[in-house]
Amino acid sequence: MKLSILIPMYNAEKYVGNCIESLLRQDLNFDDYEILIMDDGSQDQSITVVENYAKKYPNITLYAHPNTGCYSTRNKLLTKAKGDYIYHLDADDYIVDNSLKPLLDIAVNENLDIIGFKTKETKKLNLFNLNRPIDDGTLNVCTGSEFLENFPDLRHEIWWYFIKRQFIETNALKFTKNEYNADVVFTLKALLNAKQMVYLPKAIHRYVQTGGSLMRSKDLIVKVKRIYYLHMMIMNLSVLINEAELTDNYSRKLIDNLSHRRDVFTFFNLLNMVRNPFHITYIKNKVNSLKEVNAYPIHNFAQKNYDTLKFNLLVTLINKENILYLVIYLKNMLIKPEKTTLTDEA
Repeated sequence: MKLSILIPMYNAEKYVGNCIESLLRQDLNFDDYEILIMDDGSQDQSITVVENYAKKYPNITLYAHPNTGCYSTRNKLLTKAKGDYIYHLDADDYIVDNSLKPLLDIAVNENLDIIGFKTKETKKLNLFNLNRPIDDGTLNVCTGSEFLENFPDLRHEIWWYFIKRQFIETNALKFTKNEYNADVVFTLKALLNAKQMVYLPKAIHRYVQTGGSLMRSKDLIVKVKRIYYLHMMIMNLSVLINEAELTDNYSRKLIDNLSHRRDVFTFFNLLNMVRNPFHITYIKNKVNSLKEVNAYPIHNFAQKNYDTLKFNLLVTLINKENILYLVIYLKNMLIKPEKTTLTDEA
């Protein structure tokens, strides 16, 4: 088995059929790849849609369990995979036609830990063609560390690369209990350990912009959860950065790139805490925990698009705790804050 495509599914009846169709229009034999889908407690007709495909195609397997969240579902799917390479895909996204075989051929021939590619954001469900074919004529094989040095703005999502299953097992990679941002640390750990990888600047993946995405929801409860899980990710990412700094394995440029991305996450998460009706005690606790992992004050934010007068002023204000808390205090005099006391079980 060459490839396992792992798809967690939750209320995806409008999109999962299109996702599966794109995976079936590939120039691989069915015994070369498997499509493993695990339903995470859907309340629509998602299961019925996938069952109909599983009856017709021997390489599609459907699993189901009560709702536990996307990334715990991904961990379960990893234990069931048999492929030499793993591809994590979302049920509402899809890939271009006849892209799996050339990607796998390159990965196998070069003995890659990771092979990556570009994504295209779209609302359309029919962008199946690639303008130019995938070829291996201009491959740049590098380490994951070198990639992190040269691509500071990389995406952290897990659907832009295939990763060798043996590499996952050797490095004990798994998703943390973070239902919004677990792919960030997973991706960075993978890249920091990768000895051989290739990145192809071709848009293989289609990132479908759905209207009901939790990441775009304006519901207060959802926003609170997003802020909580982003804070958790920042803490985990900071531990990773601090550990990397203690070794001689990584360049200063790489550490600075990671720190910049962490500071961007921290800046916008603190800004969202200020904008939303959080109690000042909650925000103080979050700031104190950021201090413990050297994520606050923010030091490495001003790069590229963020090196502007507006952002520099905001960072200066956020970094001055007395001013930050005064702003929150004055705002909360006008807007009664929620008593937000999220726990690890949120």
